[in-house]
Amino acid sequence: MPSNALTALIVDDERLARRELARLLEEFADRITVIGEASNKREAVEFLNNPPNNIRPDVVFLDINMPHGSGFSVLDEVGHGTDEGNDFSIVFVTAYDEFALRAFAVNALDYVLKPLDPDRLEHTIERLWKVHKKEQLPIVHAPAPQTQSREPSSDPSLLTPEDYVFVTFGKQRRFVQVEEIMCITASDNYTELWLPDGGNATKRAMLLRTMNEWEAILPEQYFQRIHRSTIISLAFVDASYPIETTANGAFVLLRGIAEPFAISRRYFSKLKERF
Repeated sequence: MPSNALTALIVDDERLARRELARLLEEFADRITVIGEASNKREAVEFLNNPPNNIRPDVVFLDINMPHGSGFSVLDEVGHGTDEGNDFSIVFVTAYDEFALRAFAVNALDYVLKPLDPDRLEHTIERLWKVHKKEQLPIVHAPAPQTQSREPSSDPSLLTPEDYVFVTFGKQRRFVQVEEIMCITASDNYTELWLPDGGNATKRAMLLRTMNEWEAILPEQYFQRIHRSTIISLAFVDASYPIETTANGAFVLLRGIAEPFAISRRYFSKLKERF
């Protein structure tokens, strides 16, 4: 196994489906290595909680519909996205039609559709590699937020406003559309998504994903990092308050959030250029 390759677990109740995915992943042996397979929820949970040779997977290719427990129940069992849970990227593997699957380009990092398409899988590997290896994506130059196109990004490693993120509010799990995200703030090893909750109220969802990971997959024409601990949605910037430096530094206000967000000197000029 290459020393810098990502490690992967394949979870699927169909033996031929596991074999096919493993075969296709061999084309990317320099970037990803399959370290195990599981045919059901029980085997997947056992592997994730007690990985052989203590080698944990960086990514789990996870089937959704399986007998005796769905892919989501695997995540529940191992506490993925919680303080005590396993930390790995999720790539859903499913036979659902592509339209429905916009909901699965989630906090699951991506999805692959059955029957597997090698080109689509290559895009998934690119996204995984950029997130885990923190490679820089090319800068995307775009028009100002007021005239932004609704066209999805041509870069397959980026989310679009129409994609969804899988979040947890207490015991409730649901999908949140990317365009609903007001801002993202760092919280130790986690990040918090700020979301509208009617009127001027907001609610927050905690995710086990770093700021660098978010910056790697959010399209720059819609989101801007303004501080090492803050990424904002340009669509929510309150244009009635100018973005200027003050004696106490630079700040920006977002519609629906009372408190201002600090802008570091490193990001100030770049944000000003966009308004």
